Amino acid sequence: MNALWFILVVAFVLAMQANLYKKYIFKDLKIERKFENSAIFPGEKTTLKVTLVNKKIFPITYLKLQQKIPVELQMVKSSMVENNDKVKYFHTTVLSMMPFQRITRKFEIVGIKRGVYNLFDPVKVFSTDLFGSEEYESEILAHARLVVYPNLIDLNSSFVVADSLQGDVFVRRWIIEDPIMISGIRDYTPSDNYKDINWKATAKNQTLKVNKYDYTADKKIMILFNIDFHRYLFKTIDLQEFEKAVEVAASLSVDLLKKGIPVGFSTNAICLFEGDYSIIEPSAGESQISKLLEVFAGLSFFKRYDLEEILRLMTNHLSWGTDLVVVTPFVDDKVVNALSDIGNTKISIVSIKPNEIGHLPTNIKLFFYNEEGKQLETVG
Repeated sequence: MNALWFILVVAFVLAMQANLYKKYIFKDLKIERKFENSAIFPGEKTTLKVTLVNKKIFPITYLKLQQKIPVELQMVKSSMVENNDKVKYFHTTVLSMMPFQRITRKFEIVGIKRGVYNLFDPVKVFSTDLFGSEEYESEILAHARLVVYPNLIDLNSSFVVADSLQGDVFVRRWIIEDPIMISGIRDYTPSDNYKDINWKATAKNQTLKVNKYDYTADKKIMILFNIDFHRYLFKTIDLQEFEKAVEVAASLSVDLLKKGIPVGFSTNAICLFEGDYSIIEPSAGESQISKLLEVFAGLSFFKRYDLEEILRLMTNHLSWGTDLVVVTPFVDDKVVNALSDIGNTKISIVSIKPNEIGHLPTNIKLFFYNEEGKQLETVG
C-alpha cells in the first residue's frame, strides 16, 4: 500500500512540475544581444555579447539557444555552428541557469563583407522540465545591429581631387602637403594613412598619433554616388565594379575629411541605413566621417532615383565654392550629358570601368580607377 502511495505521489509531483515548467519555463527569461563595437571594417573582430536573465524562482536545468547569424559575420573558434542556407547559419549555445541568475556569453565575430547587419530573427529557446521528460520551445526577440564599413583603399586621393580643381596654390597643397599647415595632433584611427603618423608624438604618448592638417582653401566637395546602370540584367562583374565604386567613394570622402575639407554626399541608390541619406550637407569632422561610412555600409545595388532626378534634388546644394565629384561604376555619354546641364560647377567623374566618351564639357574632368596601379588615372 505504501509503495502504491509512493508511486501516486511521484506521479503527481512529476505531473505538477511538468505542468508548471510548461507554463512558466520561459516566463521572465530575458535575452539581450549587443555587439561590443557598433561598427567595424572588413576583417576586424568584435564581440557579440548574449546576456540571459532568469527572473524567476524556477531553475532551468537545460537551456539551448539557437540564433541565426548572417554568413558575412563569421564566428571565431566556435564548433556549435550549423549551415542553414547561403544567407544565414545557426549558432547554438547550451547552458543551465539557477533562479534569479544572470549569465553573459561572449562570441568573437569577424565581419567579412560591407553591410548593415540587423539581427532581427528571434532567438529560439529550447528547454525541458526538471527531469527532462518533456521538451518545450519558444522564441525571444533580442535585436542587435553591426555595421561593417567598406574597405578604405589608398587612392592618392589628394592628387586626384586637386587635379579636378583649379587654383595653383590649392593644387600644390594637395600634391605636396606643407608641414607649416599642421595644426595639431590627434589619436590614430583605422582610416588614417601611415604617412600621417607623427612618430615623435607617438613615442612621447606611447600611443599612435597623427598630424592634423589645416587648409585655407575655401572649398567644399559634394560626392554623388551614381548607380544608373541603364539595364536590368546584371553580371558578376557589375557587382564587383559596384563594390569597388563604394570603396572608392568612401575612401575619397574619408581622405578629404581627414584633410579638413567639408564633404557632402548624395546618391540615387537605395540605402539600407535609417534616416534621410539622399542629400547630406557638406560638413567636416569625425562625426561626418562616421555618418558617411554608415551610409556607404548600407548602399545597395538597387536604384532609388534616375540620375536626372537626383541631380535636380542636388541643384540647391551646389552653392558657390562647392565642387561635385561623381563616383560611378561606369560612365557613358548619357551620364556626361546629364551632368553637363549643371552650370557653373566644376565636376569630376570617377569611373571604375573606363569608357570612351564622345565629348567632355570644359567644366567636367574624367578619371577612372586603375586596379593594378591602385590609383586614379585620366581617360579621354
